[in-house]
Amino acid sequence: MSLEIKYLPQQYRTVYNPVEIVMLETNSTTRGYVGFAYLIDVKDGGNLLGRLRVPPTQSTGFGRFDMSGVMKSYMSSDVGLLNGSNIESMFDNTNSYKDLSLQFGWIHYNGGTATISMNQTVTFPNSTTANSFNLLTFNGSLPNYRRDVVNFYDWQNTNYYQNYSSNVLTRKFLTNSPPGTAVNNQYNQKVRITDEGYIYLLYDFSDTTSLLGFTVKEYRENGNLISTTSFNTPALNTFNHIRIPCSPTTLNKINSSRVSSGSLPAVSSNATSYTINLRTETSTGSEIFHFNIDTECRYETRRIEFLNSLGGFDYFNFTKVSKHSEEIERKFFQTTANDLTTTGSINYSISNREKVQYYTKSSPKMKLTSDWIDSKTYNWLLELIESPEIYLLDSYALPNEDAINLRRIPIKNISGNWEEKTNSVDKLFNLEIDLEFGMDNFRQSF
Repeated sequence: MSLEIKYLPQQYRTVYNPVEIVMLETNSTTRGYVGFAYLIDVKDGGNLLGRLRVPPTQSTGFGRFDMSGVMKSYMSSDVGLLNGSNIESMFDNTNSYKDLSLQFGWIHYNGGTATISMNQTVTFPNSTTANSFNLLTFNGSLPNYRRDVVNFYDWQNTNYYQNYSSNVLTRKFLTNSPPGTAVNNQYNQKVRITDEGYIYLLYDFSDTTSLLGFTVKEYRENGNLISTTSFNTPALNTFNHIRIPCSPTTLNKINSSRVSSGSLPAVSSNATSYTINLRTETSTGSEIFHFNIDTECRYETRRIEFLNSLGGFDYFNFTKVSKHSEEIERKFFQTTANDLTTTGSINYSISNREKVQYYTKSSPKMKLTSDWIDSKTYNWLLELIESPEIYLLDSYALPNEDAINLRRIPIKNISGNWEEKTNSVDKLFNLEIDLEFGMDNFRQSF
C-alpha cells in the first residue's frame, strides 16, 4: 500500500477560503475494502483537535478534504493596544493564525471489524516523503473576484502569499489600502497627530534575510526631511502574523529601548507627513506607506477601525459632518382606566391612561461623511462596508476628570451605497455611511 498526497494548499493559507487536500491510496485492493475512507488528524502540537474522514470518489478513488471548517474554529482576530505607554515595537497576533500539524491515514472494515492505519508515511506532490505536514493558516478571506484586489485563485495557484512574507523592498503589508506616494501626496492616508493605530504583516522564518525592524521618516510641508527613527524588533522566532504601530501617538509611545537610531518622538508636531517601511539587514524590507497629518478642526473627526480581508485591521478618518441619531422602539399593553370612584360612580376623563408603555429600546446610530477622496481610496473602503468586525474609536473623559482616553465602540452594521469608481471618469467624491451601534439602550418599564 502507498498513500500519496496529490494536492496540498500553499502555506499562509487564508482560512475563510477552501483549505483543501487530495489523497490517494494507490493500492486498489485496500481502497476497495468495505467502508474504506481516508483520514486526516488535525493537531496543535500533541493535542488532537479533530479527525476528518471522507470516502473515496467512485470514479478515481481520490479523497478530497476541506480543512477550513476545523481550522477557522480555532482562530479569531487581534486588535491593537489602546492608551498604552512604553509599548513593544512589534506584536505577535496569536489569535489571527494557527500552525497546525496534519497526519494521514485510512480506515476500513474488511472482515467486519474496523482497521485504522494512521500516521502513515505519505508521498507529497514534490516527491518528498514524511508522516506529517505543517500547515499555517491565518484569518484571511480573499474574494473570488474583485478587479485589482488580490483574489483567492492567484493566492493559491501562483504562490502569491510570498509577496506578503518575503523580506524584500516590494513586500506588502496586510492591507489593500493605497500606500500613497511622495508626489503631490497621492492617495496618502490622513491621520491626526493624536491618532492611534497599527499595520499588519506576515513573517516567514525560512526567509534567509532577517527582518530587523521598521523605519519612520517625518517631513515638513515643503517635503524636507525632519528626522529618521528606526525601531528594532523583539525575537521573531515564534511570530508569523505581526502588527506594528503606524499612527503618530502609538509610534511615539514605543518603548525607547526599541529605538535603534534616531529618537522619540518619531512623529513630531512639526511634521505634516511621514512614511513607514520595514527594514532588513541590507535594505528596505517592504513597500513604503505614506501618511498625511490632518489638521481638520471644523468638524469632529470620527475614526473607524475595521477587520480587512487579509486578517489585519485598517483605519479611516471621517472628517466631515457627522450626525448622531436614535431609533426608538416602544411596546404597550391595554389597561383598564382607573376611573371608578369610592362612591361607585365612574369618572370619565381624557387624562386617564388606557395604554401603558412597558418596553422602550433606543438604538444609537450615526451618519458619517468622508473628506474628498480619490477612486483608489473609495474602492478600498468597500472592505469597511462589508467588514464583520468594526469599531468606532471614541475619545472620552470620565466625569470630573481631564484625562482623555480612547475606547472601542462596537459597530453592529454599516450601510451605505457603494459603486466602483474609476480614475478615467471619477475624480474626487465623498463617501457617506450609516453606522448602527452594537448595543441598545433601555428605559424603565411599568
